[in-house]
Amino acid sequence: MPDDASTSDPLQAYQSALERRGYAADAIARRLRLAQRILDALDPADTSNEAYREAVARVSAALADPASVARCQQVARDFLPFFVEAGRRLPNRPAAPPDAPQPQSIRVTLPPHDGLDDLIEQARRMALTPAERDALRAYAAALERADLHDRAIERRLAIARLLLLALRPLEPSGRHYRAVIEALLPLFTRDETRSYFLGVARDFHTLALRAGERRRD
Repeated sequence: MPDDASTSDPLQAYQSALERRGYAADAIARRLRLAQRILDALDPADTSNEAYREAVARVSAALADPASVARCQQVARDFLPFFVEAGRRLPNRPAAPPDAPQPQSIRVTLPPHDGLDDLIEQARRMALTPAERDALRAYAAALERADLHDRAIERRLAIARLLLLALRPLEPSGRHYRAVIEALLPLFTRDETRSYFLGVARDFHTLALRAGERRRD
């Protein structure tokens, strides 16, 4: 159970609990930022456990290194009881000043397709730019160093190609990469395949953005 069940704002309750546990101020700030990112990734219309897990997976996929992913997953487990105790309600966010620039939504346009298999096949057939080819080679080399067998490498490279295909119309940035992940994620309909996709997206993140930057030079 949370240490402070009386606080309706889960972030405030989590912060109070961390302070009582003796965490340093910077450690508390890092954990609160991750908890806030998880809340931001949730749809207010669906705050179920499954939706929470998917929000955590999306946040984890956007992180750059395994240590950050592990910290995010730890925070997600630690923060969940506070979120549940608060009735799974998302905290009210302060309204932006009237003259503040509004964040632009990102439109991810996928090629016409008949499901995931068709989209993967289109990605397999697409002609690669030199930068994309280099990114895939670097990813394949990393997978080989991890001692994965050929079939596992082939599956991961197919998803990496899919990510490159969806990224092509967009400027290479972490924000656009996250939007691509969110656009593709619904095509993976089982928990295990979603987790597999998100793992590849996390591992391929840096190489994919580097390929996009070189493609636009």
